[in-house]
Amino acid sequence: MGTLAQLKAGAAALDITPPVGVDLCGYGGRSGPSTGVHDELHAKALYLEAGGRALVITADIIGLDYDSVQSVREQIGRATGLSPDQIMIGCSHTHSGPGTPCLPTLGKTDERYFPVLLRKLAAAGELAVTRAADAWVGHNRESADVGINRRQSWGTEPSDGTPRGPHIDYVDVLAINGVDGPLARLFVHPAHGVTLGGDNLLISADWMGYAQSYIERLDPGVVALFGQGCCGNINSEPRGSFEIAHAQGRSVAGAVLKAAELAHYTRDSIVSTARESYSLPCFDPPPIAEAEAILADAQKQLREQTDATYGTRMYLEGMVTWAQWLLEQATVGATGLKIAYETQGIRIGDFALVGLPGEVFVQYAMQISARSPFQQTAVMSYTNGTPGYIPTAAAYEHGGYEVEGAYRFYCGGYTMIRPESERLILDAADSVLRRLLGAGT
Repeated sequence: MGTLAQLKAGAAALDITPPVGVDLCGYGGRSGPSTGVHDELHAKALYLEAGGRALVITADIIGLDYDSVQSVREQIGRATGLSPDQIMIGCSHTHSGPGTPCLPTLGKTDERYFPVLLRKLAAAGELAVTRAADAWVGHNRESADVGINRRQSWGTEPSDGTPRGPHIDYVDVLAINGVDGPLARLFVHPAHGVTLGGDNLLISADWMGYAQSYIERLDPGVVALFGQGCCGNINSEPRGSFEIAHAQGRSVAGAVLKAAELAHYTRDSIVSTARESYSLPCFDPPPIAEAEAILADAQKQLREQTDATYGTRMYLEGMVTWAQWLLEQATVGATGLKIAYETQGIRIGDFALVGLPGEVFVQYAMQISARSPFQQTAVMSYTNGTPGYIPTAAAYEHGGYEVEGAYRFYCGGYTMIRPESERLILDAADSVLRRLLGAGT
């Protein structure tokens, strides 16, 4: 049973811009490492306390692996007493940020920078906790439209008769005000951080970073935190330049500011958290002969690409490593393969925030929000880890990049998750939301 309590909140932001020369991550085929900094990257943190405690951290990076998430949670836990259930860590999925271990084939991790990054993520969270003070909370949803369903535009799936395909055309906003004015704006909208293409070698937070910076510029003193929505099949559109990315950021920032301005604020709230850990089943490896052929083909491609770009060679080497792992699994007759997964939820009054690992298709957010018992529910992906793409069960019929090949890029070698994973994830989300609701009834 939960009761209303006076909300306390704290927010913090730290610069996490890497040094020039680190690999950028997200595209195969880049001509080389980063050559400069176009705009800074940041880690943001929002601490909430009203009966229960919760901490949300966001970062302008492509994603994190599970071990890194555990490390940051443990660091924060030792300093603040918060449990892993109370700490949610989301990534913006910018393709112009530093390489991290979750995608080793698309950008090398800098061994000097990355430990510093993890310490800064923890430090941002710890700083937000120390700043906790009386606060007011409101939430709202406003029209915003940066994304396009890329599987429809690529022709992977048939058209649904709309220009941009199934996608989310709004931004969810959780607004926190302090005694002296606006304190934090946490906003969630799904669109891949790919407005800047693979030809860009400048460090950048892409459109998501510009949205945050415009909010902070127009609302001085506020900390703007971006939670990437379920954009596994959603690209930003249009694409191609910093000017476009700025325009997209301004558009979303305007929607966030409007949503915050029109929100109803209250001092009394309920904060509760819930988390469920489970596994997603994967396909069995192929017969040994087929696995041998896959490895031979990967080795052949690597040998023949004598003039490959820096990024293409890295990608091809990664494909050989994955194929070697696959053959090992086939040779021992591995079955019942699975990957770890978790669903996390945070309740703030009648607003719920759900966090899902990986590159989750937008339909998950639509279903979770529609089925939620809360007045407003936002769903973040790339949260608490990035193990790969999480398609809907229906997507397997059509195949395509996200279903047939992309899983080979991620750390910890695995085969593709099975279609029944969708039911497991949606059932876990329902369970988490019910637990959150029960904490305040």
